[in-house]
Amino acid sequence: MTLRQSGIGAICLGALVLSAAPAGAQGQIIINRGFGVIRGARGSATSVKNDKIGLHLPQGKSVNFTYNMTDGAGFRWDIQYYGTVGQGTNNAYGGGLYLQVGGASVNSNGQGWANADGDEVEIGPFSTGSVNIYRRIKVYKDQGLARWLDIFENTTDKEQSLAVRVYSNTNWTIGNQVFSRGKGQFTDKDFAFITQTQGGNAPAVMHYVCGERSKLRPTVNVQQTQLFVNYTVQVPAKGTAVLCYFESQGNSVDELTKLMKTLRPYKVMKDLSPAVRKLLINMPLSTGIGSVELTRIESADSVVTAHGDPIYGKIENESFVLDTLFGPMTLPAKQVLGMAAISGQERQFRVLLAGGQIIAGSMAAANKLKLTMPAGGDLAVPFQDIQQAAYRISTDRPEEAAFGAPIMVLRTGDRVAFDGAAIALRLKTSHGAIDVKAEDLLSITMDNPGNGIHRATFLNGSQLGGFLEPENIPLTLMLGPKLTIPRNLISEIRLAPDEKPDGTLDSVRLSNGDELFGRLATEDLTVQTDYGVVKLRPENIKSMTFSTTHLGRAAMTLWDNSTLRGQCTPQVLSFQIVPGPTLDLYIGLCVEITRSQALPPKEIRDKLQKLLGQLGAESYKDRQAASEELLKMGKGIVPILQKHLSASDPEVRQRIEDVIEKLGGGGGDKPPENPPGGIIFD
Repeated sequence: MTLRQSGIGAICLGALVLSAAPAGAQGQIIINRGFGVIRGARGSATSVKNDKIGLHLPQGKSVNFTYNMTDGAGFRWDIQYYGTVGQGTNNAYGGGLYLQVGGASVNSNGQGWANADGDEVEIGPFSTGSVNIYRRIKVYKDQGLARWLDIFENTTDKEQSLAVRVYSNTNWTIGNQVFSRGKGQFTDKDFAFITQTQGGNAPAVMHYVCGERSKLRPTVNVQQTQLFVNYTVQVPAKGTAVLCYFESQGNSVDELTKLMKTLRPYKVMKDLSPAVRKLLINMPLSTGIGSVELTRIESADSVVTAHGDPIYGKIENESFVLDTLFGPMTLPAKQVLGMAAISGQERQFRVLLAGGQIIAGSMAAANKLKLTMPAGGDLAVPFQDIQQAAYRISTDRPEEAAFGAPIMVLRTGDRVAFDGAAIALRLKTSHGAIDVKAEDLLSITMDNPGNGIHRATFLNGSQLGGFLEPENIPLTLMLGPKLTIPRNLISEIRLAPDEKPDGTLDSVRLSNGDELFGRLATEDLTVQTDYGVVKLRPENIKSMTFSTTHLGRAAMTLWDNSTLRGQCTPQVLSFQIVPGPTLDLYIGLCVEITRSQALPPKEIRDKLQKLLGQLGAESYKDRQAASEELLKMGKGIVPILQKHLSASDPEVRQRIEDVIEKLGGGGGDKPPENPPGGIIFD
């Protein structure tokens, strides 16, 4: 069976061969997938006086600064003429959310304007070169949350690249930090973080700096009493780009951690029009997954005509027939959330289905959308007269198109769900060719500028580069057809909704950009030091850092913080991704290996278990002797002691707590202050 062209290219069903050139999609964000760079939407530069999409607040209500607002949780937001927070509640800030563009601080003349409800204020324009900048700050009355929109409008015919920094000061040193992916620093997978100062009675603060799926992810630097969030923004010629981020003051880190994990930006951005939401370069907010933007309500189905007129009622079609890339397809209405017309292409629609699928194609000229009006009467609207049609938000058709099955994202814009259990994939890597299972993976991305390789991301967060095989991939679509899709037509294979990080796993960082989480499976290591040969088991090692100039030379930190430096063998290390395949890693590619927990040698562990048992002895003398012997064993035993803090005997628990405290309060399960990564090799 032959797939139809749909203006894209020819494809065959069954034993199919697809060939298609990437199709540009009008009105979409133009993305550079390099870290921290994204371009905004093209179009005429917007101004406050000629604002048809609601990008700016109406200027009917002028305000002076400081302008005070209180959020739904009772926290204060004292907004200054820089569009910043002065102090917040109980000095949460020492001046927060300053905006710098190219090193210049954005401010106003001391005045701004507010919306009718008084819960949002705007300042601007501030001009830097040929770009006008506005700031909108909204404080939510129904929850403890504040939102910033930083608007960049390019007045020239040339694209502008902006170095953007948002920084905050605190009155006391920042101590506790929590990151969205659970690691000890902000990475290119994080989207938010929490800070808490060590002094005063200041609230903790959450900083939500990009969407979870955003291609634009900032760098973050926290230094004592300051934190810096840095973006690189491309503003198209005569175009607009908008950065969005949220802040929240909270009574505890736990409270804010819950908010960080559950906040869904699109749910708190309904006050913005779809046209404005499309300008948010770091906070993609489609109600579906991908490029379909629908306006849906809870009270009725809706149709927006070509004239922009909304009509509400009940859509009565039982199904929709599309002429698609995969041939004619009948889409049952119960699976459809809505559809949006493709600009400039008559009767061409992107249809959003439950589970995040997007199917593009053309409606037959004879087809019409049937709509029953609430007051009576039926309408039959030709599809060429429709901008969008959407079903109401309901239990059967929820607001968020939840991930239902593995998704294949094609360069045509289609997103099709398929049977993950039936797909067989192989990855050629620097460590050999390996079979990868769909059940172990989060995604495989095909577009990775700068290295030209495909990149597999495992559920545990491991990143493994390589070349995906086979060249033509057989698929069974959840909608029915069986396809063979050429690898070069695929943009991404999404196999699960979220990562499942595991903090108990070892990690390996490699010079080719791979980062793996799992278990170091090599049984024995030998280190030729300047003072003799030492044989080690991986379980006794905390970390290994490898020389960049001397092949196989490594610095190792052991379970008791001893550091050895020397020539390491074997030259190939076995490492298993958990869950996932086992790889043979050439030692010359290894940069650093960090183990989640180092254990003492077996004879020391045996002695430790004996002493732990002796803590419950009948004789006070024996119990005291056991405590003293444990102290002599040093700080390296703390992680093992911590596992016994749930002992049923109250005295045993107390003695273990006393030993832990005297040995350093639990620091033994953390890397040393100056890990081997800081050692300079000769």
